[in-house]
Amino acid sequence: MENQKSPSYSGAIPDVPPPPYSEYDHPSGHAEQSPQYEASYTANSTTLHAATRKIPPILNGYLHWTSTKDLYLGPSAQERLYAVSIQTAKTGQQTIVLHDGPTDRHPPLGKSESDGYLRAKYFLITLPPRSGSGGNPVIEQIDGVMPYKRMAPTFSFTVSGAEKRTTREVFQWRSSHGKEIKELGGFSYGWKLVRLSHSTDEAGASRSHRPLGCTSDGKEIVAVIAHNSSWSLTKGFRFAFMGSGLTGTMGEKWETMALVSAVQLWCMDYQSMVHTTPVT
Repeated sequence: MENQKSPSYSGAIPDVPPPPYSEYDHPSGHAEQSPQYEASYTANSTTLHAATRKIPPILNGYLHWTSTKDLYLGPSAQERLYAVSIQTAKTGQQTIVLHDGPTDRHPPLGKSESDGYLRAKYFLITLPPRSGSGGNPVIEQIDGVMPYKRMAPTFSFTVSGAEKRTTREVFQWRSSHGKEIKELGGFSYGWKLVRLSHSTDEAGASRSHRPLGCTSDGKEIVAVIAHNSSWSLTKGFRFAFMGSGLTGTMGEKWETMALVSAVQLWCMDYQSMVHTTPVT
């Protein structure tokens, strides 16, 4: 879906105490060493080094210690790259904005609009045109969202290909407790982004025998987001690209779409865990 005008919203969601989470940064404040697959990914005996266009290969998501209305993203708590602001309209419509900088005063990279009461079955994500380009925003709908039921939200998106060709592919977020999640350093559950157009020869293999980055039906995993599951008051999640998602070949817009949709899913889970609904 493109060239649709998207409404804007304002408001706030109520402050609630964060759920139990665990801090995995080193005591020095520097980010811990990333798992090997976050820096490179081996496919067909070829190692592809991370070359993402816009979004770093790995980011942590942190809650502000005084409020649950704001998040910030970065490789460590001390290095903030992107701010995330959450707004709720009186109608209950919730807007999550990813800002291209460490504060909510920076321009938006993308936003996701959804029913803040977790009743709707889709999210609407808008990616604004690049500054000065004069283009139109990209608007995509993520379908199949079922709060509390761990369904598999799906969206289609135009990605770059060989010789500057573009194709429209289908991607799907699947809930996961697999090794791609656990490889992020102590995380136990989250979501994996599956590239449905790319298959491997590993379909049907058991979980213990499947290579990292491959689903049970032989599809490629291109990104993951994992909940921090122990006792930190600030660190909420870890996001990482995988496989062809690390190469930069699918483009800056796709990377932003992957991150915005991942943050939206995490916020949906977070609200479910703390049993909150927005106030009017």
